Amino acid sequence: MKIIPRTSVKLFAIEMEKILQQNDYKGGWNKCSIAFLRSKLAEEYGEYLISDDHYELVDIANICMMLYERLNREVKE
Repeated sequence: MKIIPRTSVKLFAIEMEKILQQNDYKGGWNKCSIAFLRSKLAEEYGEYLISDDHYELVDIANICMMLYERLNREVKE
């Protein structure tokens, strides 16, 4: 089955990538522990609730992606 991403998914992914590239200087998330990423997710969610800034959702999505990638890697190891 061929998956064609919806326009809204593409636009959101572009926003995610912009933030990731802005933070490339920090190094990758590949060495972050799952516990660290979970705590970071909770932190970012808290920031969103306080600020109601919809751009915080991009940070949340990026951390979710990082957790997803790390958990998938752990399952394969």
